[in-house]
Amino acid sequence: MINGDLNDFIERLKFGDEVIFTYKGRKYFIQGYKENGKCTLYLSQWEPPIDWYILVCEGEDKLYPVNDFLNARIWDGKIFTDIESEVEWVDE
Repeated sequence: MINGDLNDFIERLKFGDEVIFTYKGRKYFIQGYKENGKCTLYLSQWEPPIDWYILVCEGEDKLYPVNDFLNARIWDGKIFTDIESEVEWVDE
């Protein structure tokens, strides 16, 4: 991971933190949201902008579904850990 540590990235997702990252010239935003005792992760694409979530992962109880995000084959058919060396973690 460029400009960051994968383990720290994953830890932040476990707490539902807002994280911004780029991959192949596109900027993404992931955040957690708690509602009715469930934790959900939402992944959206900011640049170029699209009007829908790329991925919505609903967790059980009070745990964010980080593994669902990490194992989703939404990166040219690959999972996140396959592409993480090309991912740049950006703070804004």
